[in-house]
Amino acid sequence: MKKKLSIALAITAIAPFGLVACGDDDDEASSGGSEEAETSSSSGGGSAVAISAVPDGSFAYEQDSAEAEAGSVTIEFENPATLGHDVQIEGESGDLGGTDVISEDSTTADVELEPGEYTFYCSVAGHREGGMEGELTVE
Repeated sequence: MKKKLSIALAITAIAPFGLVACGDDDDEASSGGSEEAETSSSSGGGSAVAISAVPDGSFAYEQDSAEAEAGSVTIEFENPATLGHDVQIEGESGDLGGTDVISEDSTTADVELEPGEYTFYCSVAGHREGGMEGELTVE
């Protein structure tokens, strides 16, 4: 009896973590906000772009567009959600770089970008397909 109770308690303790990691179908239909990411310039070309995931754990960024100056662009990513997300930059030639997957944390990554249009997206399986992407304009 004692062993069965211990097993039941262990399953009850870890079950919420599995549910949070999986998400649900309603979250996948969620779309990102229409806000633009904050941009700050640095000397010597390039800039910093602040992008954040929505705090409710759905597949969305707070911003659906961002602007940066050509050169070394620092992606400042904040993910307040318990569900892991990242920010990757994609150009015509493929992926150019991005952040690590994080949850309840913030991180940065530097990417060299020339003037043009790029896509930023979350590379976690199913997140981009769920709408977690935006447009980055580099001038």
